[in-house]
Amino acid sequence: DPVVPVHPSPVPLYMALVGTFLLRLGGGIMGILIGLYLSAKDAEMTHGSAGAGPNLSFVIPATLVGIITASYFVTELGGSFISGNLIDRHGPKRYMIFGPIFGAVAVFITAALHLRSDSLLAQFVLFLTLLFATRLLEGAAGATTNPAALAYIAAFTTGNAKLRSRVSGYFELATLVGAAFGFVIGGRLFDALGQGAFLLNAGIYIASALVFYFGVHNIASKGTAPHEAPNLRAYRKLITSPRLRELIPAWLAVSALLGVLFNHTVFQLSNGSTPATRDAGLPSLRLPLPGQTLSHAFDGGQVGLVFGLYAVAFGLGIVLWTGVVPRMRKSTVMLIAGLGIVVASILIMLINHTGLVGDTNWVRAPLIVAMLLAVMVESGFTPAALVYLSDISEEHVENRGMVMGLYSFLLGFGQLLGSIIAGPFADKAGVDGLLIFMTILGVISLGGVMLLRRDETLSQRELGPGRGQGHASAESAAE
Repeated sequence: DPVVPVHPSPVPLYMALVGTFLLRLGGGIMGILIGLYLSAKDAEMTHGSAGAGPNLSFVIPATLVGIITASYFVTELGGSFISGNLIDRHGPKRYMIFGPIFGAVAVFITAALHLRSDSLLAQFVLFLTLLFATRLLEGAAGATTNPAALAYIAAFTTGNAKLRSRVSGYFELATLVGAAFGFVIGGRLFDALGQGAFLLNAGIYIASALVFYFGVHNIASKGTAPHEAPNLRAYRKLITSPRLRELIPAWLAVSALLGVLFNHTVFQLSNGSTPATRDAGLPSLRLPLPGQTLSHAFDGGQVGLVFGLYAVAFGLGIVLWTGVVPRMRKSTVMLIAGLGIVVASILIMLINHTGLVGDTNWVRAPLIVAMLLAVMVESGFTPAALVYLSDISEEHVENRGMVMGLYSFLLGFGQLLGSIIAGPFADKAGVDGLLIFMTILGVISLGGVMLLRRDETLSQRELGPGRGQGHASAESAAE
C-alpha cells in the first residue's frame, strides 16, 4: 500500500520547501564564503599580510581548492546510503532537522580558523584539517536533509502527478535558487565583515531546523524494519534497474557541472580582496590571466551579483519548465536542457574573451542575454530528472527513502568528480579551463540522455503490463 501523510493539509509540504530553501541559503552563503576566504588566503600567502612577508610555500592552487570543496561530498555520498535506510525505518522528519544542525556546527568551526602568511607548516596543516572537517559536516547536512525532504515530498504526493511535478520543480527552485541567493548575500557579507561573516550564517541554519521541527509533520514509515541494517544489495538492485541505470550517466554529468559552478567559479572570479586589503589601498591582489576578462576580476559583492544573475535566469527557467515537464517525455526535456548546457558554456567563453575587441559593450550585451536564455533552457534538466526519479520510487515504496537517497548520492558523487577533475583544468587555463570542462560535461549529458531515450521503451516495461505502455504512450502523445 502507498505511504500516505498523517496530515492531509499541504501546509507541511510547503514548510518542507521553506526549510529546504533556508538550508540551501545557508549552504550557498557557506559556499561563497569558503571560496572568497581561500582566494584571500591565497593572495595573503603570495603577497604577505600586515607585518609579514609572503610565504610562497603555502600557495593555494585551484586543484587544492577543488579537493577541499569536494570533501563535502565524501560524507554526502556515504551518508546518503545510511540516511536513506534510516528514513525508511523512522520517517523523514527527524533527519530533515539533523542537517541544519550539522551546518551550524560547521559554520562555528570555520569562523574560528586562523592562518597568516607567517604561519608555520604545522599551523597550515591544522588549518587545512579543520577546513576539511567543516566541509565533511556540511556534507553530512546534505546527506540527511536532502533524501528526507525528497522522501517526504514523494510520499506526500502519492497518486497526484500534477502536484508532484509542481512540488518537484519548487524543490529544485528552493535548492538551486536558495544556494545562488546565498552566494549573493555571502559575497556582500564577506566584503563587509571578512571572516566574521561565517558567524552570521549560523542563524540561517538554526532557522531551517526550527521550520522543519515546527512546520513539518512526520509520515508513517512502511519500509525497513528497525532491526535491519542498511541493505547494500537493495541499493545495488536499484542502481542496476534499467530505468535508473540509463539515467545515471547524464545525471552525473549535470551534477559535475554544478560542482564546477559552485566549487570553482568563485575562486576563479575573485580578486582576493578583503576589508583589510581595501583599507590598505589594495583592492585587487590576484592578477587576471591574459585575454580573459572574467579572470580574478571581481570582489566578493560582484561575484555574488554574478551568481544572483545566474540564479534569476535559472529560477525563472525552472518555473517555466515546471508547467511543461508534465506534458512532455522527461527524456525530451533532459535532451533540450543538455543542449542548453553546451550553448551556455560556449557563450560564457565568448564573454570571457570580449576584451580582445576594444569597446566591447555592444558585443557583450547580446552575448549575456543569449547566455541567460541558454541558462533558462538548461534549468529544465534537474526537475525533469527528479520527477523521473520520483516516478521510479512508486515501484519501490518500501524503499522510497533509498530511492530518493540516490538523488543525494548521484548529486554528490557527480559534484565530487567535477570538483576534483576541474582543478587541473582551472590551474592550466583559468576560467577558460572550467568552461572547456563544462562543455565536455554538457556533451556527456547529451550522450547519456540519448542512451536513455534509446532504451526508454524497455525501461517503461518495468512499470508493469499496460501501465508502462499507457505511460509511454501518454508521454509520446504529449510530445
